[in-house]
Amino acid sequence: MSGYVREDDVARENAPDRWSKNLVGGSSALKTTSGFNIGVAEYFVTEFGPIQVHEDQEAVYVISGVGEITVDGNIYPVAPGTAVSIPPRAAHATRRTGGEPVKVVYAHGAI
Repeated sequence: MSGYVREDDVARENAPDRWSKNLVGGSSALKTTSGFNIGVAEYFVTEFGPIQVHEDQEAVYVISGVGEITVDGNIYPVAPGTAVSIPPRAAHATRRTGGEPVKVVYAHGAI
């Protein structure tokens, strides 16, 4: 099961605090097994948006922008080169604190 996709060729999924694109797995055309997916998202709000909670684990890697990620009440400053691990069922959200949106690469995986 292999494939190829370019970020520019994937439609945005919009939410109140961000847009995202599932590149592999999830709602993308490139299917995976065991709930694995990888994508990109851009958070444009200055206050934490809707809290996200899901059953799988997530990893986030910041590629641009400056902001904060809250995970179960802990707030972590983020900037390019920062990675954050989000455990299953952890309440989390992201916001920008600088002038530009925070763009991340995210990956979800089954536990």
